[in-house]
Amino acid sequence: MIGITVEKAHGEYDPGTSKFFGAPTMPEEWLADGTLNDEDFFFCQLKISEFKSFDKDGLLPQKGFIYIFLSFNDGKFTPNIRYCNSEPDTLIDDFNAGFDFLGDTDTEYSIDFFETNSFEDGTRLLSEDNGKTVLLQYDPLDDNMPSFLADTEKIAYITVDKEDLKKLDFSKAEFYIK
Repeated sequence: MIGITVEKAHGEYDPGTSKFFGAPTMPEEWLADGTLNDEDFFFCQLKISEFKSFDKDGLLPQKGFIYIFLSFNDGKFTPNIRYCNSEPDTLIDDFNAGFDFLGDTDTEYSIDFFETNSFEDGTRLLSEDNGKTVLLQYDPLDDNMPSFLADTEKIAYITVDKEDLKKLDFSKAEFYIK
């Protein structure tokens, strides 16, 4: 299991690292080719090389980025998860403009990873829940976390079937809060 700590990004930092919210650094063609919907907001980008050494089950490739976008319709979130096997080339400022009703989705929070065996509440990657692989568990009450979902006092989960994850197929990924 991979634990996550976050810190509000300050001053000079590399926008092509792992982060929650703010401005994604992604392939520019995604803006025009239908990869993203108008309803999608940027939730996080995960640079695999930053945590690959903790991926003990070998679920992910050695490099690349996983991007998680969420859309909010009819009171629920739907994930749009994408993989890019190369360094992203474009920083998209104001990507989350218009999503203020979800909290501060404009401020960037940099992510650090660490190995953990803890099954307690918290923000982490690659755990298990009810037979599914939890790609990301987001606990808004962790220290320094963005305010997103803090009013629910519940944890958000993005799950995917383990075999689909190995193939980087996120088409059946699910988002739920409990």
